[in-house]
Amino acid sequence: MDNKGPIGDLLHTHGLKKTFIRTEMLELFMEHDVALSASDIVAKMTARHDRVTIYRALSSFEEHGIVHRASEDRQGIKYAMCSSHCVNESHTDKHAHFVCDECHQTYCLEDVEVPEVEVSNEFSVHRINYTIGGVCKVCKA
Repeated sequence: MDNKGPIGDLLHTHGLKKTFIRTEMLELFMEHDVALSASDIVAKMTARHDRVTIYRALSSFEEHGIVHRASEDRQGIKYAMCSSHCVNESHTDKHAHFVCDECHQTYCLEDVEVPEVEVSNEFSVHRINYTIGGVCKVCKA
């Protein structure tokens, strides 16, 4: 599947320059229905890029509303594509994530919204992580 047109449009919409590494990384996210860690990305890239460049690209994607942090485990932070509603520094796709206890894959459950949580006005909430654990459909089969 050729995603280069949509990827160019996505990067342009979010004010980012289209580069080879950004294009290849976004293709990986679009090809997988699970969240990816930096290690996953390094292992799946066709061209060799240093980890610093990959982390910078992930950070830039997160800052510009292209990916969000889906979970964190021993492999590090796992990222997933944002919905089209996210804009720079404002992730509006508040949904649950499912982490499989067996294969450790993380799935976005976009149809499961995070419940409203009220905290004292002594705190300023910037993010809420809502993670569900269990066995995924692949491992269950």
